[in-house]
Amino acid sequence: MDKKHLVVSGCSFTQSDGTWPYHLEDEYWVHNVGSTGAGNSYISRSVIYEVSKLLKEDYIDSDTLSVVIMWSGIDRKEFLSTKKENPLHPIYIDGPHKNWLGNFINENQYDTSAWLKSSISRMPWDNKDVTKFFEMYWTHFYSEEESLVNTLESIQRTQMYLESVGVKYVMMSWQNIFNDYKFIVPEEFPQRGAELYQHEIWWMAWLDNKQWSPDRYWPESVKEKISKDTPLLKDIYPNATHLWDLIDWDKWWLYEDDQVEYGGLAEWVCLKEKDPYGNGYEDPGHPSPSSHNKFANKIVRKLLNREI
Repeated sequence: MDKKHLVVSGCSFTQSDGTWPYHLEDEYWVHNVGSTGAGNSYISRSVIYEVSKLLKEDYIDSDTLSVVIMWSGIDRKEFLSTKKENPLHPIYIDGPHKNWLGNFINENQYDTSAWLKSSISRMPWDNKDVTKFFEMYWTHFYSEEESLVNTLESIQRTQMYLESVGVKYVMMSWQNIFNDYKFIVPEEFPQRGAELYQHEIWWMAWLDNKQWSPDRYWPESVKEKISKDTPLLKDIYPNATHLWDLIDWDKWWLYEDDQVEYGGLAEWVCLKEKDPYGNGYEDPGHPSPSSHNKFANKIVRKLLNREI
């Protein structure tokens, strides 16, 4: 049987070595346009670009192409820098590793143009000029409401495009990005009483006060609700409510149980599979390649084959 084509996008939960798309290459030609630290505007643009490019090929059509998108944190932001219009462009693209840069049109080619990515709030990128640029954004321009609006617009724009060209798709998220929630560390753990939010919950440093550990498992004793039955951000911010209602939630995979709702990969790894976090040595912030392999085969492959 000929392989079909699969476009995927997301942040480092999709793009890094050993992540779930790479465990599907036996069955699909995988076109991974994810990018480390990518926000949801970047993810949307990358999917629309890649799908439109592939559909121009004679051997690819809507029957041989599918899309899986793993949306990232709503607070992430990108700005387009170009050599033509930005005198600082040569400075912004200079430095090692270059994880603050993205270019889905010409991969790893930044001389002419590049998207500057904020990643998480006040991310200390190797390029200090980019870090300083985003510090101004976080201090003077960021708001959670605008970030939510931007994310919902990105989702809805991508949804409309994929439906207009008849390409089947599945959407999901790296973790819950839609609720207003926090986790209070129980008294029996070193960080007792600390208020943790979103991603810092799942790498579980609150268990041992260490940067990284290879065997941190979600404790069986911790059964408190986390995002379950908490307010939805769309009900807090009126500029986003109507956009929420335009999303086709039948096209989403969400992990939910007694503790979480609107969950994603992170919750599935910790609460469903009960795997330890850590994508390699001293990397607490990502699921392991083993967990990604499980996710690819137990969830994504079955979604694409319409088994769940």
